[in-house]
Amino acid sequence: MRPLSGLVPIAEYADRWDANVAAARLQEAGFEATVIFDPATDVAPHHVTHRMAVLVVRAEAADPAAELLGLERPDIEAERLDATFNQRRFADRPAWVRYLAWILVIAVPGPFIVSVLLSLWWGWQSIFP
Repeated sequence: MRPLSGLVPIAEYADRWDANVAAARLQEAGFEATVIFDPATDVAPHHVTHRMAVLVVRAEAADPAAELLGLERPDIEAERLDATFNQRRFADRPAWVRYLAWILVIAVPGPFIVSVLLSLWWGWQSIFP
């Protein structure tokens, strides 16, 4: 869910009720606040992937509004950079992780492959003795 331009998210709530209460507190204090949620949660909640209700305010009022609610503002740019640059390539992982991954790749389908090959061998031997 992307908020409208000029609005920044200051909090996410597990349900719409808590988000509406926080928005009402902000509106009572004179801030313009809006709750963004997926309306499909009421109709078909099993189809909704993001169930959180997001409380958004104008960018210039974000810090005072978060302070009024007692929230610690997340640094969205830092979170985006963390998600972008903290991705590790497989080759950059520790050696034991790489070896364990290869062992699992071989060990999981290995018995099945061996049994198929043995069945084919025995079948071949029974057809052409």
